[in-house]
Amino acid sequence: MIVDWNVISSVATAIGSIATAFGVLFGAWQIRISKKQAQAEFEDQIDQQYRAISMELPVDVLIGGVPSTEEASKVRELVYNYLDLSNEQVYLRAKNRVSTHTWNSWCAGIKSHLDRPAFSSVFEEVKEKSGFTYLEQLVDTDYSSDPIVWYK
Repeated sequence: MIVDWNVISSVATAIGSIATAFGVLFGAWQIRISKKQAQAEFEDQIDQQYRAISMELPVDVLIGGVPSTEEASKVRELVYNYLDLSNEQVYLRAKNRVSTHTWNSWCAGIKSHLDRPAFSSVFEEVKEKSGFTYLEQLVDTDYSSDPIVWYK
């Protein structure tokens, strides 16, 4: 039996090339999964900031009521913090740091809150001096423009 080393070498090279291709594809898949996990963790951290603020707000304010006189100062500060967080959320979307699914949820929440009296009154009071430019732009577009396209 005569062994053709050229054929064996060619087959070995082909097998090696296929194995390398699979390795590269697997590596790319792992990087994609890691990126999605990191993004989900990042988005969850922002959601936790929202939960921390909302847990401090009186339920009446969250469902559309106005704060009592004794709650007004604390509520005003918490709503300001919420507006600051909302501005950050819009900024993060503009910079493509959050997914479309998460953005749609955040945007609906921002609109819902700003439709409530306590939130809208504080927003109207501070928007000229606050520097919440991203949030202002979202409101000005009636929540219909995705911030991701604003600066492309």
